[in-house]
Amino acid sequence: MAYDLKHTIGLRVRARRLALNLTQEQVAEAIDRTVETVSNIERGKAFPSLDTLEQISRVLNLPLDALFGSVDMVASPRRAELRARLLVVADALTDIDLEIALRQMEALAQGRERRG
Repeated sequence: MAYDLKHTIGLRVRARRLALNLTQEQVAEAIDRTVETVSNIERGKAFPSLDTLEQISRVLNLPLDALFGSVDMVASPRRAELRARLLVVADALTDIDLEIALRQMEALAQGRERRG
């Protein structure tokens, strides 16, 4: 099942919120919305307004375009979640650490290709 934009945004919001150790309640309070609204956004059940997205990006200290950038069709919800979490972790790394992580991922991918 391919994921659409609202699911992609929801996964990225959730990944960033968790990385910051924030609860849905804290985010809801900070953006003056209900917990149910935040939950629906994170689960891809609701497409938030631009105003709400701007508030979320401010609270999560995440550029607005990071919620939309490189929206790919993803094979599974688990893979989409892992990709969103990977982006959050990558954004927190220094350039040197990110380069090391990239080399490790490339080595994993090459090893997988060799094994067939």
